[in-house]
Amino acid sequence: MFPRKIGQLLFIPVVASSLLPRAVAQEEAIEEVVVTAQKREQGINDVGMTITAITGESLKELGVLSAEDIAAVTPGLSVGSAGATGVPVYTIRGVGGFQDITTSSSSTVGLYFDEVAIPYTVMSRGALFDVERVEVLKGPQGDLYGRNTTAGQINYVSRKPTDEFGAGVTASYGSFQTFDLEGHVTGSLSERVQGRIAFRTVQSGEGWQKSLTRPGDTLGEKDVKAIRALLNFEISDNASALLRVHYVDDKSDNQAQTAYDGRLIGIGEFGAPYRPLNQYRLPTGTNFGQPVPWYSTGDNRRADWNNSWTSPITGEVASLRPVRDNQLSGISAKIEWNIGETLLTSITAYDDFQRSETNDVDGTPHSVQENINDTNLTVFSQELRLSRDSERLFWVAGVYYSEDDVDEFYNFFMEDAIFGAGSAAWGLPAPFTQFPIRRLHTRYQQATESSAIFGRIEYKFADRFKLTLGARYTDEQRDWSGCTFDAGDGGYVGLWNGLFRATLAPGACSTLDDTAGSPTNIARVIGTPNINSAFHVFETEVSTGKWIGRVGLDYRVSDDILTYVTVSTGFKSGGFNGNNSNTTSQLRPYLPEEITAFEAGLKATLSDGRAQLNLAAFHYDYENKQESERAITPVGAIGGLGNVPKSKITGAEVDLTWRPITGLNVSLGATYLDSKIEEWLTPLSGTFSFATGTVTNLVLRDASGAQLPQAPELSANVAARYEWSITSGLLMDVGFDVDYTDDMPDPVRPQNSVEGYTLVNARIGLGSESGKWRAMLWGRNIGDRYYFPAAFGGTNGGYARSVGMPRTVGISLNLRL
Repeated sequence: MFPRKIGQLLFIPVVASSLLPRAVAQEEAIEEVVVTAQKREQGINDVGMTITAITGESLKELGVLSAEDIAAVTPGLSVGSAGATGVPVYTIRGVGGFQDITTSSSSTVGLYFDEVAIPYTVMSRGALFDVERVEVLKGPQGDLYGRNTTAGQINYVSRKPTDEFGAGVTASYGSFQTFDLEGHVTGSLSERVQGRIAFRTVQSGEGWQKSLTRPGDTLGEKDVKAIRALLNFEISDNASALLRVHYVDDKSDNQAQTAYDGRLIGIGEFGAPYRPLNQYRLPTGTNFGQPVPWYSTGDNRRADWNNSWTSPITGEVASLRPVRDNQLSGISAKIEWNIGETLLTSITAYDDFQRSETNDVDGTPHSVQENINDTNLTVFSQELRLSRDSERLFWVAGVYYSEDDVDEFYNFFMEDAIFGAGSAAWGLPAPFTQFPIRRLHTRYQQATESSAIFGRIEYKFADRFKLTLGARYTDEQRDWSGCTFDAGDGGYVGLWNGLFRATLAPGACSTLDDTAGSPTNIARVIGTPNINSAFHVFETEVSTGKWIGRVGLDYRVSDDILTYVTVSTGFKSGGFNGNNSNTTSQLRPYLPEEITAFEAGLKATLSDGRAQLNLAAFHYDYENKQESERAITPVGAIGGLGNVPKSKITGAEVDLTWRPITGLNVSLGATYLDSKIEEWLTPLSGTFSFATGTVTNLVLRDASGAQLPQAPELSANVAARYEWSITSGLLMDVGFDVDYTDDMPDPVRPQNSVEGYTLVNARIGLGSESGKWRAMLWGRNIGDRYYFPAAFGGTNGGYARSVGMPRTVGISLNLRL
């Protein structure tokens, strides 16, 4: 199916035509985007669902570098973080937003690159380049996509090899000495073989963040290199194979956090006291009454971090400067074979992700919460499907299998926290004044096997009606084992040895068994010679078998107006907490989450193809939403994971693309959400009883009636671009876009709340009418707005924000052969 000139490009549509010949660029009708959201090529306006499609040229124009940047140009999509551990948190229409810092937590939003699943969000942070388009599918899509998710999908579609030779390069230089170079070469290698190779590198010589306490120390330099090669083999007239190999090497600085006084948002100054804040807050402190130098608000560039740590016990020195050394490599093969009128498709893929990454959670120059994650993650997947497309009937049926393994070492530093030397500094009672814990080592392994059968039928039973029926059955097995160990300095085992007269050796597993019915529950062995058996590696598993489905009805009012209604279900399997653990109850698996989605929509091509209006209304019944909670342990209320039993989301979306006059393009996208927690009793505090091995005096917070976290009531984008001829053969263009995200309050942890913000970007370009070259001056966040897409903290120390980048400006040059 080829594009019709009556469609839309849902966000900044004109960017796709910015490098096209003048005769094409000035056509009055908006060109429709062809998508493959439903496993075959379709015009976007023929698909009865909400899809935001962004072309590769648009992404380049907007300066999108990574998957995380897609949220800035997609209403209803947000990307934040649960903490400074390098794990992005994706949310679509308020679904998802699982604030889990664990690497092994699978994404609530499905991420796919050339039809290959990226099951863990930490793998999605590589450079984005040489992309034909990005498709954001909203609502559960499990009947056609292999990994089970509830929020929707993000599909990245790379540019494919061509028969004709082509080459291009784009170079940009901007603020903070940032150089961005992207290029590609494509063409035939023989009569039946075509190839394409593309690369991108981003380098910066100056950090954009400034230390609040160490003048001259900056952070934020980028060092990203990526390459992708594709070979297309025309095996016969009826069969082809596409081989894709990719590699990303990222040695960039990680972002530092910005600490602030919690009283600014109506809570206590800090969640837990830490050293050396005592010098500014206690009357005996040397700086009593003076401003805390590592606090900041209102300045995008001001932050702080800890560069190194030396163990007072062993003398070991560790570098804690926030940096990453991550590599993602992979290979996939897609084989298509036409057997008569039936198409057989096979997609085989393998990815390997290795990382060594240091992050500073607390935003201070002290050792309160720093972590080093060493991760080894491998993913294998295989999909086989048969499909057939005719005038009235399309069907697809297939099987899917995947297996992945996660092996992680989580090295955590907290010398100055309340659990370490901070307890004595503040004059707090035992046990940490006597048995300080300066460092923790958490190790875990997770193995997942997932298999599924799926099918979909789309039947045009009348000239204007089409019925869609889809279903998938998924069986998933996930095995997990892990423990938080003493770091070898005797700190963690010293706590248990001192309290219980245990004889745990330095480096021993130190997670306390409080599992009900366990023969080694602390209540059963305390005071006995078997006390050491209460500390052991915890092993568990979850097994899920689940049917999900979709029913849809499309009614085409006319050639230019499509209406649709859908009912669909989705689920995301349960998982485990890979964070530091004090008790085995923290490690018990959380439940799968499920969603039932109702949606009605309209896609209308207006004004003789010069305008495209899309409307959608939806309602989600959300059960057991996965969410972070407090876990009550012997050392207090610390990080845990759980479920929100019942919630619902009702909302509406509008997408408008309009070309009122030749050369002028305007687009608007907005999502409104009314989210509500219907049932959620979540722990706040309690007392751990060693006599019973259970929690007593439990205090719960009833969050019923509150808005879901990570679900802004309104998010919107507005963009405009005007192009005109200045001389024969030369075109000039100007454009801007405005992105708005509403407040995102957290009903249980106000420190996780995010304030609404508006960002404005602008561009001016000059290029040839033939599209051979184009130069562009650009500015992002031109108002230098102070904003923070994520906020967190309080368990070990103070509160911190992950602040967005300040104003950046630069110039780009695009050349094509």
